[in-house]
Amino acid sequence: MQKRRPANRNHLIASVAATFEVLEAIAEAATPLALGAVAAATGKPKGTVHRMLVTLVNTGYLEQDPASGRYQLTTKLWRLGAPAVESLDVVKIARPWLERLMSATDETVHLSVLDPSGHIAYISKVESPRSIRVQTRIGQLSPAWCTATGRSILAFNAGLAERVLAGRLEARTPRSVTDPRRLRAALREVAIKGFAVTRAENHPEMGGLAAPIRDHRGEVTASCGIAIPVFRMTRELVDQCAPHVVRTAAAISAELGYQPAAVRSAA
Repeated sequence: MQKRRPANRNHLIASVAATFEVLEAIAEAATPLALGAVAAATGKPKGTVHRMLVTLVNTGYLEQDPASGRYQLTTKLWRLGAPAVESLDVVKIARPWLERLMSATDETVHLSVLDPSGHIAYISKVESPRSIRVQTRIGQLSPAWCTATGRSILAFNAGLAERVLAGRLEARTPRSVTDPRRLRAALREVAIKGFAVTRAENHPEMGGLAAPIRDHRGEVTASCGIAIPVFRMTRELVDQCAPHVVRTAAAISAELGYQPAAVRSAA
């Protein structure tokens, strides 16, 4: 994963940066937003936001519902980003393993990476055939600190973890853990066990189980896991599925060139 370089403010075009903030606000909401909601999410004046929204509609990045007046993303951004995602080795390598994991667990499977914003981004998924399953979408961002795929990355990246935990940790559900000390303890447990489990911390009806994926250098750069409706997420199911998730992450890591003995000897 590439780190975002600190911006040289002398080179920033404020209006461009602000426009991207508007796009990100709409993307994170995952539902169409009215002008007022976009202005509130970005902290910018309505007049300024309205001009940005009109520009984005005219350039094809947003569409406005004529009845409600709400704005939502079009597929244009997806078309721009799809080649970048498809070029990632981990997506190509992981796909057959993700399909096997779904077959073994009968739950929706995700492949995630950490976004520079401190969120995790779903870059591949295999949908469960069950009628009741967790609903997500490729490209969706979720807070890393309260998701299983996010914690399974943060647990092995101390610097990234501290940066995320130093930010705003706003409870997403009544079960969200927002105390940095408790979250650090949870990450230490993930590092010991080799996998992460969350229940109703990001969404009241969803839980997850995930394990880290390492590259050829031994660095955790991604994670894979299953998303489970909370009503189905018993201890027995977690115990049954955890070995499948860990083995899948290990298999993907091996195909990416990770060799534990070689990494230890190099260290």
